Amino acid sequence: MNAYDFTKEPSLLIQGAMESETQELIESLVDRGCMSIGGWEFFTGFLGEARIPAIISRTYQGMVNAAAATAIALTHFSPKAVINQGIGGGHDEGIHRGDLVIGTKVIPMGSEDRPFSGKGEGIHEEKVVLRPIEVHDQETGVTKKVKSFPCDERLIKMAMEGRANLRVIPGILGSADEWNNELDRIELLRQRYGTSVEDMESAAVAQLCLSFGVPFLGIRILSNSIVNGEEFEESVAVDCQKYILERVESFFEL
Repeated sequence: MNAYDFTKEPSLLIQGAMESETQELIESLVDRGCMSIGGWEFFTGFLGEARIPAIISRTYQGMVNAAAATAIALTHFSPKAVINQGIGGGHDEGIHRGDLVIGTKVIPMGSEDRPFSGKGEGIHEEKVVLRPIEVHDQETGVTKKVKSFPCDERLIKMAMEGRANLRVIPGILGSADEWNNELDRIELLRQRYGTSVEDMESAAVAQLCLSFGVPFLGIRILSNSIVNGEEFEESVAVDCQKYILERVESFFEL
């Protein structure tokens, strides 16, 4: 039997920014291999009894890192879908630490358009609106401007079907190079965008997947919820990975 060629044959690309968000997945790989490209490592192998071909990518934190790791993966491998998962901070009082948010769409909340204000007239956060981001449209071959990135409806459905022991909720992911701790700003972001949780990677990944025409899903488990007074707990990342492992066969059947 010939070795599986992850550069040409279909696989599921699963991403996480940190070791705590990827180690459970990496250790679950059978016939594990590793490719190092430009400083990013891509762990290849098979998951579950069905031996689903998967690539686990540790992107590192932040939008640029996530974009670079995704661009490398989409050009070097042949993923049929991308799952970007990990921990995030809660915006919604109805969602608590340890709850899992299945993204319906991702808002690039760091892309802002600020109307003119004269010197001495102050800073008006309430007037800020999303600035559209230019992306390449795979279908038309030209660029278009968008204010949000949709998650794949089929992947959303598959993710919502596997509830395990976690509380699983559909919601909007807000994504930027930000870690917000000001309650008034979090409330403003939630009112403006309807965000359930924030992270620092998913918008970059979603943008590239949209450009490449690859189905995308963002998933975040709440590691903290400052709006509920719930402090940071990084270990919940393991629960998110275990959830992914339960659904990996369904995701690959996309």
